[in-house]
Amino acid sequence: MVPRTLLIVDEDPALEGMVQSALPVCRVVSAGGVGEALHAVRAHKPAVVALSVALPSDGADAVPSGDAPRDGLDALSLILGEAPSIKVIALTPRDERTLAVRAVARGAHEVCCKPIDAHEFATVVQRAFQRADLEMEGRRLNTGDTPPTLRVLRDETERRALIDALARSGGNLSATARLLGISRPTLYSLLRQHGIRAE
Repeated sequence: MVPRTLLIVDEDPALEGMVQSALPVCRVVSAGGVGEALHAVRAHKPAVVALSVALPSDGADAVPSGDAPRDGLDALSLILGEAPSIKVIALTPRDERTLAVRAVARGAHEVCCKPIDAHEFATVVQRAFQRADLEMEGRRLNTGDTPPTLRVLRDETERRALIDALARSGGNLSATARLLGISRPTLYSLLRQHGIRAE
């Protein structure tokens, strides 16, 4: 499961308290500007960021290249450039539909209108964490970094025991069956099942 760290990037300091009340299971980190947000992304590695896309630029120190972002939309692009797997929830004024569309076009996972309804926001954040969980699980499956199942472990152990017993008996099938405490027909069946050829 993805660690439940939520970064809020907004100029309103009251928002953090409201969010903490609505989502008590989350660790909430806040940033008041773009530079602070990028620093928080690197330091806390949040899975979800709630970003006010109406945020003004906070100076040239926000970006290592020296090109100051013009607005919150630029900050969205910078955050996703820093960590593409982050789910960014764009916080937009209710009457700014164009801004919401532009945020989605830049990669926002979802949009939440301001002023924020605590219940709606909690639902949106939980969905974002669930999506992050699913994507992390998918990456783990693709890289083969999943724990082996009991059946796989059993099969590997059984195969090793067969090969070891064959080696100790010099390839004699009757002796191998005796070493393993099984009948010859059972031994033949297991050898076929594991693709082991007894020469």
